[in-house]
Amino acid sequence: MALSLAGCAGTGLRDDDALVTGSIKPLPVSLPVSQGAAPAGISAGDWIQARLALDQALAAKEAGASIPWDNKASGAHGTATPLGAVKDNKCRDFRIGVVDKLGEHWIQGEACTDAGGTILSQVRLLGQA
Repeated sequence: MALSLAGCAGTGLRDDDALVTGSIKPLPVSLPVSQGAAPAGISAGDWIQARLALDQALAAKEAGASIPWDNKASGAHGTATPLGAVKDNKCRDFRIGVVDKLGEHWIQGEACTDAGGTILSQVRLLGQA
């Protein structure tokens, strides 16, 4: 009777999730990240997270999609939002909200897409709230 109540725990079987066979090799993942230097006033780590969110927002099918971002290392967070429609030159304005230890402020610029990916230009830090 005691054996029937023990279930699999008494059989010596292991959890399949912990079993590693080596039959499938992990592949590195590469995320497309827009190109463009961080504007003065935002850390490099925060800029990387904000750019990843901006790339997701630019790829979203919904108009005006706002994608949140955060950097757990610095505590900074915000949102990335494309503004308006894509222009004839395949560029689109954007705004990134930043909340960090200095307060709340915004980054504005233009994202242009070509065969090489997304290039950010006219990127500047706007005033604080």
